[in-house]
Amino acid sequence: MTVASWWNAWKPKRAAVLLGAGGLLLVCLSVSCGGVPKTYYYTLRTPPPPSAGDPRTGYALGIEHFRAPEMLRDDRIVYYQSPTEMNYYEHHRWSSDPPTLLTESTAQWIDNAGIFGQVVMLPSRQPVDYILRGRVGHFEEVDYEAGGKARVSLELTLVRARDHKVVWSGRNAADAPLEGKGMAGVANAVNAAVDQLLRGLLPGLVAQVEQDFKASQGQSQ
Repeated sequence: MTVASWWNAWKPKRAAVLLGAGGLLLVCLSVSCGGVPKTYYYTLRTPPPPSAGDPRTGYALGIEHFRAPEMLRDDRIVYYQSPTEMNYYEHHRWSSDPPTLLTESTAQWIDNAGIFGQVVMLPSRQPVDYILRGRVGHFEEVDYEAGGKARVSLELTLVRARDHKVVWSGRNAADAPLEGKGMAGVANAVNAAVDQLLRGLLPGLVAQVEQDFKASQGQSQ
């Protein structure tokens, strides 16, 4: 399944998600049973596409669903009250769990970058030239520091499929101050941190693939 078809397959699941201020996507599910609080859902903005023309290689990239600690395999938004005390917001949740959100955003960013001829989500029947694996370390609100902030971190590994060699790995973390009041401010801050994270991390992957492609072209001449 290509990123485009996979993304389209997810659209019906996000049909209830409405565009809000600053590109923040927010949906409120109202439960009319007496006294039951509303549940609010938030998601990440689609990352802005890097400028790209035609694909710069004919390589196919397969992306595995990112891994994460157990506490992040949950759609409830995590917040830290102290360096050692964390909790969840029961009625403020992500539209999907954080590793899924970051897998989607990373796939979109790479696909938009135009380095690969095709980007697919694994498992897939299509043969791929590279496999990207990831692990989410942080995806939370931090309350115990002045003003509060959002924190995200991600570790990526790029494996060449033909010889199973790790050709690139990278790790990045980003913090962003809370933007505005309430949970919308938290979600905006997480979006800003994710954007900063991907902009700092993924150009290294692109550069490595370009280097591999140029080396293969030299060997074929």
